[in-house]
Amino acid sequence: MKTHPTRLLKGALFVILAAVAIGFALHRPAPPSVARMSTEQAWANLESNHPVGHLIRLVAYDPQTEPGLAIDRLARLGPPDQLYSFVASYEEMAGYTAKQALEKNGLRLTDGQHVSAVIFPRRTELYPANARGLLQIIRAVETEKGEAIGDRFLEGRDVLSPAELKDLQSTDIASYRVSDFRDRYPRYCELARRFNCGPTPYPASRFIGSLYHDWHPLGFSQIEPARDPCTLPAAQYCVFVDWQKTKAEFLPRFGSRAFLTKNLEIAKIPGRILIDFDQPDRQIIPYIGPPTD
Repeated sequence: MKTHPTRLLKGALFVILAAVAIGFALHRPAPPSVARMSTEQAWANLESNHPVGHLIRLVAYDPQTEPGLAIDRLARLGPPDQLYSFVASYEEMAGYTAKQALEKNGLRLTDGQHVSAVIFPRRTELYPANARGLLQIIRAVETEKGEAIGDRFLEGRDVLSPAELKDLQSTDIASYRVSDFRDRYPRYCELARRFNCGPTPYPASRFIGSLYHDWHPLGFSQIEPARDPCTLPAAQYCVFVDWQKTKAEFLPRFGSRAFLTKNLEIAKIPGRILIDFDQPDRQIIPYIGPPTD
């Protein structure tokens, strides 16, 4: 169906299709119920760094005290001063309620909050938010801001070796699979821990989506993590024996894969879909059909 470029969607209740695209034609009506991706499959996607078709950005807000975060007033994916913002795989969120999807992204919904959602096809560079991807983003921010950023994280004792710099230049899919940089993972993770945990924030952190205690340096969010990982010693924070052992420990509270992308201006994102969930505990992330080129 064709839609009007200024229309927005109020959340779809019980999977009744109500997704309104902006400059985007829905492929076909949603089925009576949407098959949700299993946690097992989402974890397999993490291990293989499976390609993403559509992305989703979720923002919880109080309509009384934070009206500027309503979907019709959001200007960018993240706050205006950010250069890179966190997003998730839409395919791994479809069929879940907005509340469940928010929790999968390591966030909590409080009484009275709505959820603004931006769904859009991947068209720009996307960085899996594991330790390696985070270092690439830090480097990009410090390069873009230049001397104005002040205290640089990737300087002095944290300077990267020539081999590490060369490795971080690659952005092909395979380069983000932990199995492909396993020998460098402890070093990348230790740096990511220092950036994330302090003791004081580095200036670059102002321009990157916030890393909360749910973030894991293997590139995923956790649902109610057992403890703040920053309280762990570096060796425990960065331990990785193999995926089998990691899965056994983290699958029960695995939320979703995390990605970083440029803080895009929403009005200029081709094929964007904007949704306001005013009953996020009952309304689901709607089915929009398979990705297209």
